[in-house]
Amino acid sequence: MNYTFWRAIKFAWQDFWRNFWLSFVTITVIVLALLSVNILISLNAMSDGVVNSVKAKVDITVFFKENTSEAKINNFLQKIKAQKEVQEVVLVSKDEALEKFKIDYAGDKAIMEALEEVSDKGNPLLDSLIIKAKDTEDYQVVLNMLSLAENQEIIKSQNFTDHQKIISRVESLSDKVEKFGFGLTAVFAFIAVLIVYNAIRVTIYTHKEEIGVMKLVGAGNSFIRAPFLINTLFYSLFGLIFTAIVIYLLLRAVNPQLSGFLGVYDFSLLSFYADNLLWLFGVQFGGTLILTALSSAVAVGKYLKV
Repeated sequence: MNYTFWRAIKFAWQDFWRNFWLSFVTITVIVLALLSVNILISLNAMSDGVVNSVKAKVDITVFFKENTSEAKINNFLQKIKAQKEVQEVVLVSKDEALEKFKIDYAGDKAIMEALEEVSDKGNPLLDSLIIKAKDTEDYQVVLNMLSLAENQEIIKSQNFTDHQKIISRVESLSDKVEKFGFGLTAVFAFIAVLIVYNAIRVTIYTHKEEIGVMKLVGAGNSFIRAPFLINTLFYSLFGLIFTAIVIYLLLRAVNPQLSGFLGVYDFSLLSFYADNLLWLFGVQFGGTLILTALSSAVAVGKYLKV
């Protein structure tokens, strides 16, 4: 049994190289189909990375009025923490804010000189509270609470940048790209199936005499069919290998430019592929093998009369 199986693989390998240009065209179309899949995956990953990063940066900063007592600030802090929409609350004292300000602008001589002048009269900064909600939709609830008269008595100002427009635009663009990507992938997948189908059909025609001899010497139907079906494994495997090489080269080439843009959002496409390498290409290999095997099986069933 094992000997027969290895002979089938040997014959399939010989056919693969004997029809080199046919194999090359088939693999090229598979590579194009897989590349379109990976472009879609990359764009979705970048979109998700940007959206998640923007969401992580959204917060509300509340500045308290000068001379607000520590007891009132702590009471307000506990009230905010008790809200179910709030994920995290950080109190920044004016002394901590001043130290951070000095570190951030240590290299700016003009700002430091201005700070020294105003610092003679005391710390010019205010105690503040940084509020992060569980979800972007929850910020409106927090803002409504801050606007209550009882809270406005101790709040001097509040700073909130609504990133929802950015998130909506990114998600909208991602949806459009996803639809286009699915269409492109479907086209290449359909072409790949047709190419594999015709490749197997041509291979069968070129081996008519050999198949006849195999029948005469008593070769079983499964043995005769096996090399044609095994060829799809070679198509899928080489298609995946070449796709991985092309993607690696593309990522190495464009990563510096992508890092300049996506680095602001704490996302790296190269790291994404490195972290999900086995899962991504494992699924792609399985999907490609299933499609090509089905196409091959149909061709074998129709044209290989054994």
